[in-house]
Amino acid sequence: MLTRIDHIGIACFDLDRTVEFYRATYGFEVFHSEVNEEQGVREAMLKINETSDGGASYLQLLEPTRPDSTVAKWLDKNGEGVHHIAFGTADVDQDAADIKDKGVRVLYEEPRRGSMGSRITFLHPKDCHGVLTELVTSAPVESPEH
Repeated sequence: MLTRIDHIGIACFDLDRTVEFYRATYGFEVFHSEVNEEQGVREAMLKINETSDGGASYLQLLEPTRPDSTVAKWLDKNGEGVHHIAFGTADVDQDAADIKDKGVRVLYEEPRRGSMGSRITFLHPKDCHGVLTELVTSAPVESPEH
């Protein structure tokens, strides 16, 4: 089922300033950045370490790109800080279905595109002891050409 902590999502008002804090304080560098128009965020993935299943663990910094995005609304209510935790899985579809069968609300009918081409869905925080929880199946890693 779940194989690792894929990432911790951190909502912030100023992505560049927050990236600089993590770089200067902890030495973390941006591994990947993108704008996700569907979710209304600009994000940076800071790689923390490799994992035994071939994946990695990240900090995901999220800055809203529009005031109606979920992250913007969350920031208005809570201020900057931990937004969600994401667990890696080999099969987001199957694990989401299994978790739904246990009475936990899954927020997306079908998984959506996430960071770096991953497939994601979220679990309702009221069913997860107040924690917004994401399930992530990473995109396949392409082997280097020889």
